[in-house]
Amino acid sequence: MAAVAYSPDAYNSLPSLRAASGQLKELDGESVVSGPIRQLFVSHGVHKRFGVVLLHKHLDIGPTERLVEYGHTSIPWEVGDTTSYVIDKYEGTIFPRSFRLMEGNFVPYEFGYFHERPHPVFLGERDSQFLKEFGSFLAEHQLDGVLGLRDLDQRDSKLNVEVTEGKANIMMPRGSVPESELIPAVWIFGLDDDDRCHCREYCYRDSKGNHTGSDHGCG
Repeated sequence: MAAVAYSPDAYNSLPSLRAASGQLKELDGESVVSGPIRQLFVSHGVHKRFGVVLLHKHLDIGPTERLVEYGHTSIPWEVGDTTSYVIDKYEGTIFPRSFRLMEGNFVPYEFGYFHERPHPVFLGERDSQFLKEFGSFLAEHQLDGVLGLRDLDQRDSKLNVEVTEGKANIMMPRGSVPESELIPAVWIFGLDDDDRCHCREYCYRDSKGNHTGSDHGCG
């Protein structure tokens, strides 16, 4: 990953969950994920470290904010005008977790908070070759604006449904919401069985009863 400055557009230019899911279906993306993309991850031996993520957002963030996950909840954190990918805060470190392809580089758009500084997400020449092949594949199949890369460090396999309340994205166990409201959003590959995380289509109303937010399944 080249050392380029962080831009809030990496996150704020993402589509809504429903729009992203529609794009994936138009490109027959799920069969591509379960076929050649899965094979690429397994052949490079990165399937335990990385998953494939559907590029989407549930909320906007300000120009001096980052969406940061801590304790299985992601909310916007104020970080000032720094453009660094790694930020020291509260005696810990804000560190990249999710990446998208922009201008030929995988750049972070979502972050995690760690009490101890983690190892670099991408390691050495082997990862460089994987990123090159994965990026080329996404661009060739017009999926570079649809799919990205998710670091699986500290993932809890029991929490695989993401719901949004206000400006917080919260990971919850499967069964917390009806299956009909779930959209696949992360694909995790194993040698035998694969796993998925889901996001919930959500809908909320303002005090006048009008729909707000860009993702809803309320009709």
